[in-house]
Amino acid sequence: MKKLSFIVPIYNVEKYIKDCVSSIYRQGLSDEDFEVILVNDGTEDNSFERIKDICTLHKNLFIINQENQGLSCARNTGLLYAKGDYVLFVDSDDMLAEGCVADLLELALSSDADLLVADYLRLSDEEILMYKRTNDKPCGVIKSGSQLFMEDLTPDQSYVWRTMYKRNYLLQNELKFIPGICYEDIPFTPECFLKAHVCVRVNFVLYLYRIGHCSITSNMDKKKALDLNKVIERIWDLKDMKCLSEEVRRRLIDNLFSTFSFELWCISHNKNVFIYRKEIVKDLMKRVPDIWFNNCFKQFFVSLLFRMIPDLYLRIRSICLFKK
Repeated sequence: MKKLSFIVPIYNVEKYIKDCVSSIYRQGLSDEDFEVILVNDGTEDNSFERIKDICTLHKNLFIINQENQGLSCARNTGLLYAKGDYVLFVDSDDMLAEGCVADLLELALSSDADLLVADYLRLSDEEILMYKRTNDKPCGVIKSGSQLFMEDLTPDQSYVWRTMYKRNYLLQNELKFIPGICYEDIPFTPECFLKAHVCVRVNFVLYLYRIGHCSITSNMDKKKALDLNKVIERIWDLKDMKCLSEEVRRRLIDNLFSTFSFELWCISHNKNVFIYRKEIVKDLMKRVPDIWFNNCFKQFFVSLLFRMIPDLYLRIRSICLFKK
């Protein structure tokens, strides 16, 4: 039995893939203790040629081939084949901080945690290659899933790759990514946190997130806006989970309002999306017909305008931008 499975979806990342996979093999782990699952999501470039030497050298590296289905499905496929006690999702254009996983895995195993959440850094292409970890040993704090949700999660930091997941925990709770959508981390992470019992929070850098090569907001389109509707629908359903305290439920609604507001901003600030506003609003109202936020006056006011005069409200929001 492997202690850890690294799951790496691969699609057109030939520029970054070698740095990514190489960083996995610089973690102070014996090849006998872990496996690397590379999910070829129908890549069209030379990604696998770039790591041919690594694939040949290591017997604990496995390649799963599938037609292009997107990041969510690639992660789900990797989880299906994983055999490790714990799972770590790694995006193929990022890297892991050198020599950090062994210590974090030891913490997760010794505490039998459902989740271990670590820190990350946002770095440029130059900075990511120059980064050197400190010699500090990670020190974990045990928390419940609700505590972790309340104290350590914000909607804009719902990244799955900063968390080490117990594989059986994911399987037993049937936790998977919504197939075929963008923003798949946003609904997945709070659900994982809220259903967990024993968690470890570590103030220690695990993950190096590469910035500067893509932008979600600048590339916003109709499909992504409709995907956000699915995200909102999934999180809206979470509020009805049993055993949620009123405090946790209120925070969940506040976080969802942030995601909802982000969608409204994207619709009203992007002409290529604005023209589809009626279709996007109709889809959201069909998915979440009772959507309403009232934890504060702002939420109440926005909800009222959105439900009563959605098209006029979005037009008003867009006026300032379109006059520029």
